Amino acid sequence: MSTVSIATDIYPTDQFRVPTVMCIGTQDRTSQMKGVDADTIINQHLGCTTHPIISSIITDQNEITQFSSTLSFQFDSVDQSSINSVKISFLCNVDDVQEVKIFLDSITDKNCHVILDLITDQWNNEVLQAIYGSILSFLSVLTITYDIATGLLASDQQSMEDTAHLLLKLGPQVVVIQDKNQQRWMAFTNNNELLKKHCYLLPGNIDISNDGAFSAAIAASLAHNHHSLLSTILNVHMYWLVEQSLRSSFLHILPLTFTQELWSFVNDIYAETLKLPFLNKMLDSTLNERIYDYYIVQDYLFFLDRGRMLNGLINQCSNEEAHRYFTMQLDKNDKWALTLLSDNNLPPHDEKTTAKMPACEQYTKFLLALTSCNDHLVWIKGLIALLPCTLLYFKVGDWMIASGVQPTVKRYADFVDYYRDQARRDRLIYFLDLTNRVVNDCSHEQKNELKLLFRQVCEYEYAFWDESYRYGMSKAE
Repeated sequence: MSTVSIATDIYPTDQFRVPTVMCIGTQDRTSQMKGVDADTIINQHLGCTTHPIISSIITDQNEITQFSSTLSFQFDSVDQSSINSVKISFLCNVDDVQEVKIFLDSITDKNCHVILDLITDQWNNEVLQAIYGSILSFLSVLTITYDIATGLLASDQQSMEDTAHLLLKLGPQVVVIQDKNQQRWMAFTNNNELLKKHCYLLPGNIDISNDGAFSAAIAASLAHNHHSLLSTILNVHMYWLVEQSLRSSFLHILPLTFTQELWSFVNDIYAETLKLPFLNKMLDSTLNERIYDYYIVQDYLFFLDRGRMLNGLINQCSNEEAHRYFTMQLDKNDKWALTLLSDNNLPPHDEKTTAKMPACEQYTKFLLALTSCNDHLVWIKGLIALLPCTLLYFKVGDWMIASGVQPTVKRYADFVDYYRDQARRDRLIYFLDLTNRVVNDCSHEQKNELKLLFRQVCEYEYAFWDESYRYGMSKAE
């Protein structure tokens, strides 16, 4: 059995554990570098996905309005087991505070770190007082300015240290507070065992007031659960800037590539795919070859329409490198379709008289519809739609190779051996790298749309194998 090398920084890993940070705050339509969108970018760079909970919208006119979905409705849709940390950056009103309290109370047994950012001046006194009476006891980390802290405690006579310790008594495990002169930031904790001290001066070059990036980085780092809370705070200077964190040996975190995000988005589909009778029976050589014949014919019909899709993408692609890739794929696709039937000792089939199974019909209609829409991102969507047919098959091939089982039926053995070829794997890695590069300029909303597209096509791939077995079995009887 040949050895397969894998570029792990690009090639997705099975059951890829991607920590999730719940980010509660505003969606700022004036800038992607503010609010929940900014948190999402930081999370991605620190190897996490984001579950956004939108409390309010900052409009293009810089006005704050309530989000259309209530917080309670958004919280009801949360899979609590998937949340590894929570960052709260802004709440619009007292009712929102109560909804957050109810949610935090429901996850107290999850050992989930909660970070509250009270640095922005958007908070009003009524909401701050509601927080004072309800949320502080749930916190792992509170980041706060001295001015907001004294307002919260209704006292401006306390020193920075005394103010921090009053806040610690209300529940947070760590309080990070700015001094009166807005020149220093210090972290306070009640833990007297760590280095026999409980006050830590943070490095002077840290500007924590920068749009919540500091607390977002803490939330992402804690989500990985690599280090204790106190160790994370003590090493804050190593990760609060994303650029620094990526160079830090302390974190051992690689940023997620977009294709790794895509793969983590379909782990469940992949797991179900590996259970399909078609694949398992092919691996142990018990698959009726007439079922496999039916699959090959359907694959032939699929490749004919795939060629038409590639033609459409070539005509609409504005990216020179992607254009070359589509052209190369069309050439390979046409050669594959030309010999697929004869290579499997099957007679020619006329696509006009050969019925497609429903999964093949729906899959190809979906692909062809992509090229007919008037969308400047059509060629990027085309790349994403083509990816499952390559990536998912390679992942199945990896699984078959890792099983150590070598099919005794030659056609099935050839299927497995196809994925041992390093040159083919190198072409996949190039495809993944190309995809990662072309989506760099896509917005957060566009990337989410691409993720949904990728998942839908993976569902079509699952259905293709499933129906090939079920419909093929009826033909074999």
